[in-house]
Amino acid sequence: MLTRLVSALVALPIVLWLIHQGGWWFLGLIVVATAIALQEALAMATPDRVIQAVLTPLGVLLVPLAAHGVLAGPFALPIAGAGFLAVLLLFLFRPGEIASAGARLGLASAALLWIGALMACLALLRQLPGGVGWLYLACGLAWGSDTGGYFAGRFLGRHKLYPLVSPKKTWEGSVGGVISATAIAFALQRILGEPAIPELHLLVVGPIVAALGQTGDLAESLLKRSAGVKDSGRIMPGHGGLFDRVDALLFTAPALLVYATFVLGLRPEWM
Repeated sequence: MLTRLVSALVALPIVLWLIHQGGWWFLGLIVVATAIALQEALAMATPDRVIQAVLTPLGVLLVPLAAHGVLAGPFALPIAGAGFLAVLLLFLFRPGEIASAGARLGLASAALLWIGALMACLALLRQLPGGVGWLYLACGLAWGSDTGGYFAGRFLGRHKLYPLVSPKKTWEGSVGGVISATAIAFALQRILGEPAIPELHLLVVGPIVAALGQTGDLAESLLKRSAGVKDSGRIMPGHGGLFDRVDALLFTAPALLVYATFVLGLRPEWM
């Protein structure tokens, strides 16, 4: 726990500064984070380092394209089709072990969307009106649920949540995480005054999005258990890999983006 705390205290001020700077500074943060997390995921999906090296920039490219509105226009479908065609061709000419080629192709393709596309949602969330507040809310719901769930599970946990995928998680920890994350969301709303979400909405959106964040954590646990690894990487002492740190955020950010776009009618301001 001490190692986790020290790592967070070192990284958090840098991340907060880049969030507040916005623009190219924040976009650079998302691009770097996407590259690292995607490399970690692809390493679990396939041992072929050439495939990892080729597909990583392909997934990273989704972030600036989304930030500039390219993926919201008529070019979105051709770009997606061309990207998937590139993945298919790469595996066709570097199949490796034939028996597992299809599984590795599926995992690699999923990783590109899982991290590349969902990370792009963070860039779009920052470009909403009150974007800093939206990002704080996404982080508060993701990491507040994770931290609250850890302590609730440790002291109150009795009933296993999903032992096949994550043996240590409990129902008590899950509920405690949702409650703590929702409380953090209300606190952020009061302190920052943004994003301007009606309290009744937040009372519904908070628990739903926090629960989705836990689902993101379970989804990454499924990938790690299938690959036989404990952590996605070692970049953050006490936390594991970067993918381990953003797995819940990759679910909370798109959920909030959908809510802000389709319920509140907000639109990103393209770079």
